[in-house]
Amino acid sequence: MEFTLEPFANDSFKILKSLMEHQVEVKGHWYVALSQQEIADMNHMSKLKTNRILRELKEGNFVIPYQNKRGKYEITEQGHKVLRLMLKNNT
Repeated sequence: MEFTLEPFANDSFKILKSLMEHQVEVKGHWYVALSQQEIADMNHMSKLKTNRILRELKEGNFVIPYQNKRGKYEITEQGHKVLRLMLKNNT
């Protein structure tokens, strides 16, 4: 059995990681086009909790709305840095 720190990561990291795993590339731009309900369902969380976490991630500049469109998210460089650090320490 492989050792992993992921079960100890908080829900914000779980949402951020989930966003990273579901990015799509269109014309050289990466973004996530999932509804909050879809994100909540994938992470076994309520929509209300997911909404709160996404708001916190936006306020912390880890994600931003992609082209100011509702329901589309872009992970910022700061968000990618957190993911790199957490995933690096997870191996």
